[in-house]
Amino acid sequence: MSAFLSKGTGRVALLHLTAGGKLQESIRDECKRVGIMTGIVSCGIGSLRKIVYHYTDSDTEKPLDVHKTVERPMELVSLQGIVLEGEPHLHVLATESGSVCHSGHLEDGTEVLYLAELSVVEVLDLPLGRRSGKYGTVTHFEYLGEE
Repeated sequence: MSAFLSKGTGRVALLHLTAGGKLQESIRDECKRVGIMTGIVSCGIGSLRKIVYHYTDSDTEKPLDVHKTVERPMELVSLQGIVLEGEPHLHVLATESGSVCHSGHLEDGTEVLYLAELSVVEVLDLPLGRRSGKYGTVTHFEYLGEE
């Protein structure tokens, strides 16, 4: 286990996306625009017309990722994750008609149906990056500041 402590939080970016907005790309673009390099995506709700995601479907030494794209109206129930070096790593839960669930690691290409509301909390004084481990797809945090 690794633990990294910040000295506090900074700005909070509230994003309101409308029909056709790209979920992950919008978070990435806004973090870049305002200079949030490390952050927490603390919530995301709304509706989606297309979801692109993957999930792990193995318990073997090397993970097996299953990639899915679903184009149907659905509710965005939850979106949360971490932003490191301005790059979001997000997990999503969405439902079709309140019954069929889609959950996993969000990918580019996910589109808003009517609206989505998201928040990104800036983490101060904690320069972290994400680096590949021995499995390639599994990553770990790496402190990028001076010791």
